[in-house]
Amino acid sequence: MPTTIPPSAMTVTPTLSGQASSDLDNIIGRHIRNIIDKEPEWAAFVEHRKQMLTMREMLPHYKYVQRVIDRFERQPTPADLQGAGGVLITKAQVMRAFNLPLAWGDRCTETLVLTTMYGPGGTRGEDPRVVQMLDEKPAITPKMTVEKYLTLLREVHGQWTINNPN
Repeated sequence: MPTTIPPSAMTVTPTLSGQASSDLDNIIGRHIRNIIDKEPEWAAFVEHRKQMLTMREMLPHYKYVQRVIDRFERQPTPADLQGAGGVLITKAQVMRAFNLPLAWGDRCTETLVLTTMYGPGGTRGEDPRVVQMLDEKPAITPKMTVEKYLTLLREVHGQWTINNPN
């Protein structure tokens, strides 16, 4: 049963990412972080964020983030969570646990879905350009590598959609 949210939880505060976040989002993000930061995959995620990885090396970390999103999104917080008891968790709040913007989570989900369709053993066919890009040396920054890969996936998906209108 949802709890009444105190007015202070709706206060918007600045974050390191430059995006506004309410105290409620911060409370829920910290709650999730306190759970996931004990997991072995969390330590690997944090360590690998500092490294230049190929997309193939990044995908397991994307899968980890997606599993955390799937695990917490639309679930209620514990009733006794101070300032946020019984609140349904949003994807944005899950992303606060990673100190990443919602857009990062959206790109993560899209990348995984499209890789499943067009990557190795893809459900809509294995595109050789996608498979090749998985092992390319990283661009100047990991963000550039991801953007280039996602752009290719979107292009492949667009072509597939045109060629398969039904």
